[in-house]
Amino acid sequence: MSHIVCLGGGTGTFTVLSGLKKHDLKLSAVVSIADNGGSTGILRDELGVLPPGDIRQCLVALSGEDQLMRKLFMYRFHEGMLSGHNFGNIFLSALEKVTGDPLSAIDAAHKILDVNGQIIPVSAVAANLFAELSDGVVLEGEKVVDKHDSDHSPIARCFLSPAVQANPRALDAIREADVLILGPGDLFTSLIPVLLVEGVKEAIAERKGQTILVLNLVTRSGQVSSPLASNFLETINQYLEPGSITDVIMNIRKPHPDMIQDYSNAGDMFIEDDLNGTSMPVIHRVDCLSDKQPENVVGDKLKRSLIRHDSEKLAQAIINACKAQNRTEQ
Repeated sequence: MSHIVCLGGGTGTFTVLSGLKKHDLKLSAVVSIADNGGSTGILRDELGVLPPGDIRQCLVALSGEDQLMRKLFMYRFHEGMLSGHNFGNIFLSALEKVTGDPLSAIDAAHKILDVNGQIIPVSAVAANLFAELSDGVVLEGEKVVDKHDSDHSPIARCFLSPAVQANPRALDAIREADVLILGPGDLFTSLIPVLLVEGVKEAIAERKGQTILVLNLVTRSGQVSSPLASNFLETINQYLEPGSITDVIMNIRKPHPDMIQDYSNAGDMFIEDDLNGTSMPVIHRVDCLSDKQPENVVGDKLKRSLIRHDSEKLAQAIINACKAQNRTEQ
């Protein structure tokens, strides 16, 4: 049984895990600890807990519990003092207070939700994400970086403060992985924060298996200088060095023109394929666009993506990329 480890956080990692769980695989997720927006940010600031949002989504993705329990952990309050808060976030925060340790709390949540796999925070200590712009301005906090737009100077580099050591469990999972999956997810607020934790990129470089990047469908306004896929790939590889991406999964199907226009009006751009002629990384061009419109969640105060990857299509694309690699090695 192949061991696939996903790195990142947010809706993208949830989507990948939700698709892969239907296949005979050993699954783990190494999750960001830099989130400070929305319900997660409030609980982190007021209770001093590890950011629960990304961890909660991954736990639910791999949960074997019935639909009611999954809905409960994703439920977001929309009235009263708890408006905007997610029940699962509150539950994980309370569990951390009861156990006195975030890792013990997550272990307990695995049992409660009957999780088939391992959800591992990349560090046992929360950190803040900082982005230095090309004009020297420094943005503090993931929620501020996430709102950075094209009216400002581009992001020159990101760093964490305080600098945090990787969770040994996370490093073990990375080293033992047959396949690593990065993305989809916001470049500077979901993917890079994981790579910035001390010890992570070195562990990635030590292994010889595939490291697959699932390209986003859209670039976030102000995060990259152009919508070219090569620009996205180059940025990721800078934070991965001395490791590198071996495979790229790229969506080839465009959504309805009206939706493209909506994103363009917001300053976001669909990623353009300029990776022709490259032998490394290997490019896998597939239709992995979801036909479903994400539902608006009452009480959710954050802006969410309108178009997303299809979990089953994406899982099959990942499995096909692994099979192609296996055929090459034989």
